[in-house]
Amino acid sequence: MRFNKISTLIASLMLTVTLSQASVLTELHGTKGEAGRDLTNLVRKLDTIDYSTVGKNEHIEVHYFNKYKEKNLDLLNFYTIIDKVSMRDLLIKNPDFGAYAPFNLLGYKKLADAKDGDTTWYGHLDSEIMLNIIGEKNQASRDKFTAMISKLDKLVIDEMKPKVSKKFEFTGKLPAQPLLKMVKKFEGVDDIEEYVEEFIMAHDSLFGKREFIIAGFIDLKFEYDDMDLDFEEYDAYWVSSLCHFQFSNSVFNHDAPHAGVFAPCSVYFYIPKGSNELHVGYATVENWITTTGITDKAQLKYMKKIADEVIDVLKELGFEIEAGTGGESANAIKTPRDLSSEIAELKDMVIKLSADLDELKKKEPTKVKTIKVNKTEDIKVEAIKTTESKIEKVVELPKKEFTTSKMVISDKAPQNLTAYYASSPQTIDSLTTKLKANGFTILGTNEILKGKTVITITNEELTKTNSFLATLNILVNSNDEIRVQNPSYFGAAYLQKDFKYGQFKSTLTSLQAVLGDMYEVSDINEFSELGDYNFMFGMPHLDDTIELAEGDDLLSKLTGKNLEKYVAYTLTLPNGATLVGHKMRSKDNKFLNKVEAGKNAQLLPYQAMIKDGKAYMLDPKFYLALSLPLLTMTDFMKIATTPDKIEETLKKAYK
Repeated sequence: MRFNKISTLIASLMLTVTLSQASVLTELHGTKGEAGRDLTNLVRKLDTIDYSTVGKNEHIEVHYFNKYKEKNLDLLNFYTIIDKVSMRDLLIKNPDFGAYAPFNLLGYKKLADAKDGDTTWYGHLDSEIMLNIIGEKNQASRDKFTAMISKLDKLVIDEMKPKVSKKFEFTGKLPAQPLLKMVKKFEGVDDIEEYVEEFIMAHDSLFGKREFIIAGFIDLKFEYDDMDLDFEEYDAYWVSSLCHFQFSNSVFNHDAPHAGVFAPCSVYFYIPKGSNELHVGYATVENWITTTGITDKAQLKYMKKIADEVIDVLKELGFEIEAGTGGESANAIKTPRDLSSEIAELKDMVIKLSADLDELKKKEPTKVKTIKVNKTEDIKVEAIKTTESKIEKVVELPKKEFTTSKMVISDKAPQNLTAYYASSPQTIDSLTTKLKANGFTILGTNEILKGKTVITITNEELTKTNSFLATLNILVNSNDEIRVQNPSYFGAAYLQKDFKYGQFKSTLTSLQAVLGDMYEVSDINEFSELGDYNFMFGMPHLDDTIELAEGDDLLSKLTGKNLEKYVAYTLTLPNGATLVGHKMRSKDNKFLNKVEAGKNAQLLPYQAMIKDGKAYMLDPKFYLALSLPLLTMTDFMKIATTPDKIEETLKKAYK
């Protein structure tokens, strides 16, 4: 009897030990000092193990300080990364792998006087935790995912050569429902790609209004199609990396930077093939609460509040929570009508408008009519009756009134320099004729956004710079205005000490002959700062270029399919280098709309330089900031995914 009691006690103790056994949240490795540059170099080598970056968000601590005036970290970097080839098979079998496609590679350093503040720590969420959060039961899939992560771990050890490591552990269990999954049903969609594109715009807009940031984005359906890999199980599949800046500051900048292994949150969307259902899923904040050791009640309350806001937005977009998944604690709100209904109504309106126009065309016009284009301008259209009963239209575009200063060609540098000059609108045909007559060569004509066409030009004076200034872009912004890059502004930034204000008089005089009166715009920078420009501390300068490819036959790669898909123009320079203007997908160009910069679409196509067996580009974090002087830190965070998307697109051209 006594033996049985002892046995029962031993069994009970063993069970208690088993239940309280610690699980590893993450194992971080450490390098003494601030190792931000080493992390940057590591990430540049990810392609050697078939990984790629979806988002590179470096020195976030600078943005925290600028916005909140709080300094608790010397370094905070987030790299959202993915092994697309390995992930493909896993996603086909289980779409919930999207919660970690991509996942985050974290790097941080506390202040020197903090505990472990003499070391830069880096790592990611433990692979077992990721697998358990998505609920993967298949052992073969678990093994494949673990092998994929191990490949990354080996590269980190080999490149960073850490001297120390530490584990963050937790006792207890993950939440009963670690994934939140929702579904939105839709009808009457003829074009899935168009539907997805409109949905993403609505998604980004609603989250942006609540001060969320899209810190990464990858369209996996497109990526696999582009790689000629089958992914037919889905009509659409994409992942947005979601971040709330104030939320992240309240956690990572306040004693819990290790919680950054969970961030940014990968929110995955997919439409199963042939279905009328859009699914969304992501790992809930409850995972953070149960594993990171955060106990501050006010902090936890705020975390839950932001988590509920995510669900509110998704419900506003028409989603409903799937039974048996996370999110039941969220505030219930009424789901508005389906987005597809609004799209269908818009299409009906377009069809009706088209029919009305057809009726008007049947009538024989006999006099000049004024067609209202918008609230401020008209287009005069003279209708001429012909023997074939066709209508020929002679378009006279209206002059635009400008309130800014008119361009003055001078040798004296102003204190502030405009990035662009604007002038009254012209038709593309008229503009190209005048450009050729005034010594310009037209290299390419590309529609960057709907109604916004960019003409790329060069002349002898520009070409002789042997630089990224060898071309200028002119935007024909529908019937509103024309904008052209100011060669003096970009010359000061690109040529630096070799630039002398006034050296582009000839080019500006020729542009004036083409465009008429030219006016400054609100996009300005101090002339004295352009020679060593960067957006802010920790951000790249002119010389911090990104290598795209290396080899003796780089130009030969820009042929055939690659030429049509990725190349807007090429220009051979006097020094033997080749300047390449690169196309991007129209949906990628829409980052301009996110920061209300569509009027400056003349910053595209994006340039690359091929010289001495290497192709390289200006870092987008330099070029975009230089080209959009009104860009704020908040705006920059809204397009946080864009620099990496541009880099990825240009690299594809050389494969």
